[in-house]
Amino acid sequence: MPEANIDYKSRRLFFDNLKKLEQRDLEDFVLSLLSGSEIKDISRRLMVAKLLKDGLTYEDIVDIMGMSESTIGKIHAKTHGSPVVNKLFNKD
Repeated sequence: MPEANIDYKSRRLFFDNLKKLEQRDLEDFVLSLLSGSEIKDISRRLMVAKLLKDGLTYEDIVDIMGMSESTIGKIHAKTHGSPVVNKLFNKD
């Protein structure tokens, strides 16, 4: 049986170490830690968040990304109104 709170401790370790990295080391860290499919999944979710922020409809995003409306809806629910997402994709 896994140690109590191991998922929380692991997540904290991940984020705490991300904060320590210099920007030039971040890509290498992610590439060495995550599989290609994990990076692809995260990247595609980020792209959906951007497309939603750009005002595209779910139907447009389905056509572009090939994701289900259900997945797009979940990403929208998690990112809608997020100050960080708004900051990342703020139109100048």
